[in-house]
Amino acid sequence: MSGQANLDGLCRSLEDYGQKNGIGVPNPSSGAAAHLSDSLYLAHSTSGEKFSDICGSGYLASAARLAAARSQPLAPGGAEVVLGTAGSVFFYVSPFRYPNTGCGFLFAKTLESDRSDDGVATPFDSGGLLKVFTRLDAAEPPRAFLSRHELPIPEHRRYLGLSMEVLFDKPEDYIEGLEPRLPGPIGLTGGDHRRWTHEVRIPDRVPVRDSHLQAVFAPRSRVAADREVEDLFQWCVGKGTDRILFDTPHENDFEALRQECLEYIRGKLY
Repeated sequence: MSGQANLDGLCRSLEDYGQKNGIGVPNPSSGAAAHLSDSLYLAHSTSGEKFSDICGSGYLASAARLAAARSQPLAPGGAEVVLGTAGSVFFYVSPFRYPNTGCGFLFAKTLESDRSDDGVATPFDSGGLLKVFTRLDAAEPPRAFLSRHELPIPEHRRYLGLSMEVLFDKPEDYIEGLEPRLPGPIGLTGGDHRRWTHEVRIPDRVPVRDSHLQAVFAPRSRVAADREVEDLFQWCVGKGTDRILFDTPHENDFEALRQECLEYIRGKLY
């Protein structure tokens, strides 16, 4: 089944699900959910050490590309190898949500439009399909489940807007990381907020010093101490790209990073 067919089917199932639960089908082209789903940035966070490497290389690179550069094979049992996603760069259409990270990049939605020919989305974190989320049909291979839910970009945001309207008390709850009031028709349980956070995957690598870059986040101490990071921040100054420096007691304090990102998105989109 094609990505567009998957999208149409998922949207219909969500509309039916809403009606069965006494929720009217929203107008997908108006309201807060439509605005937020259409405007949300793509987030990629990482550790401080990897952040420095990215700043130096100028690219976000897939696990497969990084492994090839090191001449080291990927572990055959790893989630990305099992699911066939090792050749992709991962983003969340949300604030930063990957734990144990302390630096990050936000990209504008225009990145999706620019890579619509080879990028793909799912309405959940793909890696969670292995040993994190529980599926209704445990016998279905995770890779087959993933394929059935792959959606085109940027059109997947139509399903995101419907989800914000139908599943959450208010659309902003999706961004804030609050649990939905209803689990939805996909049939995933367990895990955390990544169970219902949209993921976007773009093949091979994504340039950082690019017009799609919306903002860069890093602890103030790392920018001051790392020449590669400082150089990227100086590039951002020349391009008018937002730079968010923050103080943190730990180099990779994810909660500090998450809160800075939330405040940024609130100021831009709410």
